[in-house]
Amino acid sequence: MLRKDFLWGGAVTAHQSEGAYQEGGKVPAVCDLTVTGDFSDFKDGIDSYHRYKEDFDLFQEMGFNAYRFSIDWSRLMSDENTYNEAGFQFYDEFIDALKERGMEPIPTLYHFEMPVYLQEKYNGFANRKVVDIFVELCKKIVDRYNDKVNYWIIFNEQNGILQKGPKMFFGGVCPEGMNPQTFDNQIMHNTLIAHSLVNDYIHQKGGKVMGMATVVQSYPETCHPLDTLESMKAQSEAYVFLDVFARGHYNSYYYANMKNEGTMPEILDGDFDILKLGKTDYLSISYYMSTISHYGEQSLTNVNDVVIKKNPYLEMSDFGWSIDPVGLRITLRQLYDRYEMPIYVVENGFGCDDEINENGEIIDDYRIDYMRKHIEEMKKAVEEGVDCRGYLVWGPVDILSSRANMNKRYGMIYVNRKNNDLKDMKRMKKKSFDWYKHVIETNGEEL
Repeated sequence: MLRKDFLWGGAVTAHQSEGAYQEGGKVPAVCDLTVTGDFSDFKDGIDSYHRYKEDFDLFQEMGFNAYRFSIDWSRLMSDENTYNEAGFQFYDEFIDALKERGMEPIPTLYHFEMPVYLQEKYNGFANRKVVDIFVELCKKIVDRYNDKVNYWIIFNEQNGILQKGPKMFFGGVCPEGMNPQTFDNQIMHNTLIAHSLVNDYIHQKGGKVMGMATVVQSYPETCHPLDTLESMKAQSEAYVFLDVFARGHYNSYYYANMKNEGTMPEILDGDFDILKLGKTDYLSISYYMSTISHYGEQSLTNVNDVVIKKNPYLEMSDFGWSIDPVGLRITLRQLYDRYEMPIYVVENGFGCDDEINENGEIIDDYRIDYMRKHIEEMKKAVEEGVDCRGYLVWGPVDILSSRANMNKRYGMIYVNRKNNDLKDMKRMKKKSFDWYKHVIETNGEEL
């Protein structure tokens, strides 16, 4: 049985939902630079900048008691030393609207929305100057909203830095001639320093922090011991961050591996003391899929999108992601065995190109099936002793995907727009809306 104060709700980002690209003092963000042009862009989103109260009313009807969103850096700083009061006022009203509807606001302080000018001038988080700028911004955000916010997430999916692919989400481009792994490790280190400093400030102000990573469960492809070692190596890319969140230091394996490979980042005097400040109150994860590991091969890449190796024992979504509910249970058990800290699932969901039928309905039984099975496995993990305290579905209202593809929908609320046609952006309930509402009403007892 789940806790009586279990958090049920959903999660989005600002750049995939807000739109209002040139309103309120917003400037371009680095996430805009990741758009391939194959689908759309983030300029209009689903216009939640103007329509968020309409969405919040629907979330309240579903019974949400929590909502995760990002505070868009590019909406709060129009230049390196210039803060944008209009942006802060927008989030004043946004957070108030959530609280008025009985929802716990869970802001993410960095979800790939760094202003482009910081990428162009400093190469993003590859430069410690950007760490300083980010920490000062976060202090202003915490000071502004601390009396309204109980839970904070500092970086979204921070371990995505180590996935093989471009680092533009973190504002960085590897310099010519530099070892790409050393570059990745530098961004990792710098963002962990930023995390630890912001975490400490939130704690000084009495707030609580959920340290976050994305976990792609990785199974050995065969029973060959080298495949197991490869699987352990793949998992270490999440553990190196989670270990700082739970223990305040690098784990010995990853640190030794950087030494052995010659990929050690620049670490300044006092940095290890700063990392000790990084211990969070809770852990939080995004979980969508699993992959398999074979010695000497990449089990996951993230160039134009996440690509994994196919598991012959699992179904795949239309977008090439494995459907593995048991993997969520395995992940929760592994993390709780390792850290013995409360865990929140802050992203999970099923992306599909939903269609409206001839009766004007969206019958998304496939989404219900996906969510039901994942919640069932989460509950089994709780029965097995895991202290799991929340489940937030990704994109409860349709938003653009991380690659700006409106046809990859996750929501229980349909938004009437296409990649190249904004239409009227009317909101429509899908079949999954009433299903999730009942799940929340019964605190997960009836699925």
